[in-house]
Amino acid sequence: MVAISVGRTLDEQGEPIPGSGFEVDPEGIVAETLGERTGPLISNPVSQEWVADLEPPENTGGEYHSALYLSTGEGPTEHYHVGYEESFDVLSGELTVVVEGTPRRVSAGESHTVPAGTVHKPRYDGDTFAAAIGTVRPPGKTLKLIKTLFGLAHEGKLDDSGQPGFLQGMVLTEELADDTVFVSPPPTVTRPLATALAPVGRRLGYQTTYSRYEDPEFWEQHVEQPSF
Repeated sequence: MVAISVGRTLDEQGEPIPGSGFEVDPEGIVAETLGERTGPLISNPVSQEWVADLEPPENTGGEYHSALYLSTGEGPTEHYHVGYEESFDVLSGELTVVVEGTPRRVSAGESHTVPAGTVHKPRYDGDTFAAAIGTVRPPGKTLKLIKTLFGLAHEGKLDDSGQPGFLQGMVLTEELADDTVFVSPPPTVTRPLATALAPVGRRLGYQTTYSRYEDPEFWEQHVEQPSF
């Protein structure tokens, strides 16, 4: 079966940029799972990540939130979730989950759960891509944060390391202090700065979430959507 290109970044004319997506077997488990998505496929062209919502909290009675996570690169920077655990059930490839600085390889058919409050990051070290179902239990603000960072990436508002501008970062740091905390720079430095400067950022129009990133049309204009 011929593999199909998926998730390529679209240029201003709506044409896929070569080499910016990944290829899947249209009859394989990744394609099957993409077909079960409940929202558009979204991507971060800086960190080389893709996410597709599978089970939003309103469909699980508020117990958990799951999404398909795919990566061909370094992924997000190290962080921890204050009040919820995060698990990765790998469908394809091999995902490296770095927990408290120690990498653990999780292969297809395996899973790994990161307890609440534990510093971690997923990344991919192979040659193609890794696909996993990521679940946060109970639901947090993970997908809202992902949509913001991914949307900013498509608009050229993240640097080469995937970080937003200073004031945007301050707004995110303050409003997500009880949910997701990035550990570099350390919170002992960023939290006092965020308390002082996030109000300035909000007055200048910076937000934690932006309505345009909640609109499926934004992603359809920026990311090649699966046809299956």
